[in-house]
Amino acid sequence: MKPIPRSPLLSARIDWIVLEILILFIVTVVYTVIIWIDESGKPSQTGLETFKVTVKEVVPFFQLALIYIIGAFEIGGEIMLRFTHKIQQAIEQGVKQGIEQGIEQGRAEVYRVWYTEWEKRKQEAAEKGMPFNEPPPPNPNNATEKE
Repeated sequence: MKPIPRSPLLSARIDWIVLEILILFIVTVVYTVIIWIDESGKPSQTGLETFKVTVKEVVPFFQLALIYIIGAFEIGGEIMLRFTHKIQQAIEQGVKQGIEQGIEQGRAEVYRVWYTEWEKRKQEAAEKGMPFNEPPPPNPNNATEKE
């Protein structure tokens, strides 16, 4: 498995950083619009006062959103990566086991066919009264050599 490209910032995956920034931008803009609409509806405030209040509200929100979004991506992403790695290992192990079982079943099937043919030849020789000196096919279960 090839290594995952990571950013030097918080060791985040490079493709996640773009998504983190996009989500942070969208959330901040939506929150800013909500605060701006709420504050601009008050008749006692001027435009500058509304701007000041909005900035005072948005800055702490942005800081918290930054922490939560990056934390969620880092923790959630790390969990996903670990589970993906474990699933991939399980698949590779299953494939290896499947190949081994397939080889064993293939050997057993080949032996069965060879033995059936050998039995058929032995039976034909017995029916014709001819001597049959051919040894039985080797059993693959007793073979020491494996492919």
